[in-house]
Amino acid sequence: MLVGLRTLPVALRHGLKRLILPVEYIRYAENVYVLQHLDVRPGALVLDVGSPKLLSLFLAARRGAHVHATDLLDYFFDASGAYADRVLGAQRDRYVMRTEDARALKYPDDTFDRIFSISTIEHIPDEGDSEAMEELARVLKPGGICCLTVPWRDTGYVEQYKSGGDPEAYWVAATEQRVFYQRAYDRPTLEDRLIKPSGLEVVDVSFWGERHVPGERLLLSQRLLRYALLPLHFPFAVWFLRRLGEREPSRKKVACVTLRKPVAR
Repeated sequence: MLVGLRTLPVALRHGLKRLILPVEYIRYAENVYVLQHLDVRPGALVLDVGSPKLLSLFLAARRGAHVHATDLLDYFFDASGAYADRVLGAQRDRYVMRTEDARALKYPDDTFDRIFSISTIEHIPDEGDSEAMEELARVLKPGGICCLTVPWRDTGYVEQYKSGGDPEAYWVAATEQRVFYQRAYDRPTLEDRLIKPSGLEVVDVSFWGERHVPGERLLLSQRLLRYALLPLHFPFAVWFLRRLGEREPSRKKVACVTLRKPVAR
């Protein structure tokens, strides 16, 4: 919200957006997890792969990190640039925005101290999620930490598709009637598609979601209420989202994973 207030005088629309909806519902749990596990120190070089961009800005402004915020498309440059200008001021060079394909990053080996990717890897089609994990491992320094979050499905792995041109799949060219949207993982596919291809060591795997009340379905997905309730995403997240067991049923659940690159001996 402070980002929104500071941006209002120079970019009214972007400032209002951050005041009305600072962070989306499930992202609160994911952001907290990454902040707790990524262990970002002042001066660290951090790569953000496709995540909602406020966390990367926070790491640059509050943790003193040098952050490369990336995505497949440059849709975020305008808003994130405005926020960074206002929040970082003379330290604006600590926040770099780039278009990057996670399957073929244009960075040298062993570049970054820390890498994170929130709700992104699952959207890459075909074997792209595994290819992206190989790339993240390649550009991570030995001893470096990588955090990622992906959707989890208690009843098993599933792939989800959207109609061509659906705005939720904005990164896909609308040339087909049906386009790949995302995966929801289970334990075997989390291991086989993400962890094993990376070659990284597992530090932590945690699960967050709705234990009892399906808050997103009952409240945030109602079309008539959706926009009126945007400012309430934070209290809803506090009320409804909990750390869950791997096999604990949940309608809205994410897997949060922390990995470390081994140090050669």
